[in-house]
Amino acid sequence: MKQLILGTAGHIDHGKTTLIKALTGIDTDRLEEEKKRGISIELGFAHLMLPSGQKLGVVDVPGHERFVKNMLAGATGIDIVLLVVAADDSVMPQTEEHLAIVDLLGIKEGVVALTKADIVEGDWLPLVEDEIRKILSKTSLKDAPIIPVSGKTGMGLDKLKEELDKIAQRILPKKDKSPFRLPVDRVFSMSGAGTVITGTLWSGEIHLDDKAHIYPIDKEVRVRSIQVHGKKQDVALAGQRVALNLVGLDKDDIERGAVVLAPGFLSPSYMFDAQLKLLDSAPRELKNRARVRFHHGTSEVLGRVVLTDREVLNPGDTAFVQVRLEEPVVPKYSDNFVVRSYSPIQTIGGGRILDSHPAKFRASMKDFGKRCKTLATGDPESVIGLYLKEAKGFLTAKALWVRSELEEGQVKESLAKLKESGELASIVIDKQDNYILKDALDAHIKNLENYLNENFKKNSLNPWVGRQIVKSQLFDWMSDKEFDAFIAGLQQNGKIVVEKAQIAHAKAEVTVGKEDEKLLSSIAKKIKDGKYGPPETSWLAKEMGLDLKKVNSLADLLVREHKLVRIAPNMYFDADLIEQAKAGLKNSFSGKQISPSDARQILDTSRKYLIPILSYFDMIGVTRRVGETRIVR
Repeated sequence: MKQLILGTAGHIDHGKTTLIKALTGIDTDRLEEEKKRGISIELGFAHLMLPSGQKLGVVDVPGHERFVKNMLAGATGIDIVLLVVAADDSVMPQTEEHLAIVDLLGIKEGVVALTKADIVEGDWLPLVEDEIRKILSKTSLKDAPIIPVSGKTGMGLDKLKEELDKIAQRILPKKDKSPFRLPVDRVFSMSGAGTVITGTLWSGEIHLDDKAHIYPIDKEVRVRSIQVHGKKQDVALAGQRVALNLVGLDKDDIERGAVVLAPGFLSPSYMFDAQLKLLDSAPRELKNRARVRFHHGTSEVLGRVVLTDREVLNPGDTAFVQVRLEEPVVPKYSDNFVVRSYSPIQTIGGGRILDSHPAKFRASMKDFGKRCKTLATGDPESVIGLYLKEAKGFLTAKALWVRSELEEGQVKESLAKLKESGELASIVIDKQDNYILKDALDAHIKNLENYLNENFKKNSLNPWVGRQIVKSQLFDWMSDKEFDAFIAGLQQNGKIVVEKAQIAHAKAEVTVGKEDEKLLSSIAKKIKDGKYGPPETSWLAKEMGLDLKKVNSLADLLVREHKLVRIAPNMYFDADLIEQAKAGLKNSFSGKQISPSDARQILDTSRKYLIPILSYFDMIGVTRRVGETRIVR
């Protein structure tokens, strides 16, 4: 069975609570002050069984202008609105304000109950209906049926239930598979139980003993018990009115406006980008950075509206804005919100959240409007494409789901479509696909190729660049795992060659002229003749009248030809000699602990050369240093 919420709306004293009692048998005015004054102050709750067997959770809201913020807390999360208009009063100020709020919150299904129809003349009703139809004409409820009823005599109640049943049948079941999210609209303590919160479950499922986070106070709790429509349940579903008994929370820790969330889902924010509409009925234009009252979920927070493309927003106009709050809320992409003026307090507009964690807007952001238009389309593929474009590195499907705040299924479907169209590339890191737009990947590859080629042009004898140098110069934003996977992919595709900690372009070819051939032969001979005390390249450069960089490049070329071994900066040894030293150590001291003086018996060299050789052997695993001694492996 579908889980649906019916919420009332309408002016004070138009009979909302009386009508709900007539429909459900439940008096939603629970406070002594409400009964004494004869008006609703707080939210009231009930449940209604329709003729088909469909059950509706019911939220009854107060109608007095002083309690509109309470009405707003109850209006969020409802599927069907029951707009109540008294036949003897017709349309009144809170009728219009409540209707504007319903429209701003994107509630598209509803019925108008024309209450107190039993106390007016029959020819009066069509006049009232015409007036109601006029104010409905520019809203989401323009086609809503208008049913004359009486909460006292029962007139029209069966027809009202039938209309509600028709609407309930055509509303599609909730498909949002996101983790659970419940804005809190009531908090109280129960003797022997502890803290209880209530609210409408916006998404997901809550099970007994689930862990949950309370935001914005960032506290972890456990669900001890669940009630739906006053009955204990093992699980609560999206669209239900839910009461949760929470362990790890005191009543004073939490108040209306908090959100109960699945851990790791959403997070608080002081700022968001949005599409904002200023109502035609707004008393004046909205100035840039005007202070307003922002209503989201069950919360009310003060903040300022930053107009990004103008200094003034006129009544009836819509703009892309950035809202900056004085306290955090927990927004989600595509959530609706309502804005009320700071003073005098009046509903002036509302809209839809486009980015819950944006960068701070600056006038230099020329693409802000274009970005918001993409997000405003609501097209999952476009939204995922945008976040992939903005990402420097690679993103997993989970990271994209968290950033975009779309449904998990929408993210996977969008990735599949982008991959099918050839716009998306991926690499595997820790057994997970990590995604990047193909254009971005191609740009990174081109940057790397250009970088390697430029280095080779500067030193035609050495196409190699240190792996860590490449990462720090070009890809410092990549994690080590991302960089390793990126390089491995290019190596596999034949774009580059990798040798230990060195990278070169696959097409780089070293060409050695006759003059360099002579120099190579001379350097190799001088180093070989030096045995375990070879001349350093800095000395060779002076003796040969060459630039040190040139000599090192020639020596490195000999290393790549396996004729020399580089032990330390400017220090190279004959490769065969190093192999002899390695064999000598293993033959004489295998498994034993040796000191530098023991090693000198084999190498016959000074400490200047001995210590670098031993450090090199430590690095390649021939020896293992233990204090001032070494163990020959």
